[in-house]
Amino acid sequence: MRRDLDAQNAIDDYHLITQGRGIFLQHHVPNAMEEPYHAHPSIEVNFLQDCDMDYSFGGRTISLQRDRFCIFWAAQPHRVLNVCGVGKITNAYVSLEEFWSWPLPKDFVDAIIAGGVAVGTKTLPDDALLAERFALEVDVNTDQMSRLHCLELQSRITRLALTGWELIAPPRPDTEAVRIGGNAIVHFEKILRFIATHYTEAITLGDVAKAAGVSENYANTLSKKIIGTTVKAHITNVRVFRARMLLAETDDKIISIALDSGFRSLSSFYDAFHRLVGTSPADFRLQVQQRS
Repeated sequence: MRRDLDAQNAIDDYHLITQGRGIFLQHHVPNAMEEPYHAHPSIEVNFLQDCDMDYSFGGRTISLQRDRFCIFWAAQPHRVLNVCGVGKITNAYVSLEEFWSWPLPKDFVDAIIAGGVAVGTKTLPDDALLAERFALEVDVNTDQMSRLHCLELQSRITRLALTGWELIAPPRPDTEAVRIGGNAIVHFEKILRFIATHYTEAITLGDVAKAAGVSENYANTLSKKIIGTTVKAHITNVRVFRARMLLAETDDKIISIALDSGFRSLSSFYDAFHRLVGTSPADFRLQVQQRS
């Protein structure tokens, strides 16, 4: 049920983490900037001890405080920007199918699926003990223990959703959160994984639908319901995001960045970049350099 991290190192500064159904756990000392931008179609639950941390979520900076459970849908690229203190972080990655099966309040689920980042407003005495137990059992790979971890985390997140939580990053305003069934979630996870792994290639809606085992119309319907956009638009969004990272962090020529990000022509790159970012690639790079 749980697998090791499966990083898809398609590019230097962005990769996809994938996993099967259920849950897997990770525990480490967080360090700023060591990890690239990454994304995964699962729900991520974090618990920091003895340190605080700044995350970048697709360009938004979010501050996470120690001793508070944080939960978000990690389909948007994110990475650590800054760590204050020397501590540790326990991560739980929960598949969408598993998360959707939990009896959580609708407003909480809607906020998470629409891109909000939520934290608990109350710290319970046994929160640190739960995180430490998960840390000790990271490498316990039996189905029975994975199911136990799901139940333990479900219990804590349900209590959080019922007794006190707040958004430290608002949901995306253009996304209508929709609760859908298990098979649909499995298909959508396959859609996200295929796009994140192959977006630098000349992929089409047909390629994505085939990889997910669904029709093209159904692939688009799922995408519109869950992330508020078509499959083609999501592919373009991912490509533009990668181009933004390369423009900000490398001296590569713009035409090379366009091709490396999956665009087939410089004109299509310029059109998509200006539409989504609001400026030209050259001006965007200049703005980043001036801020730095």
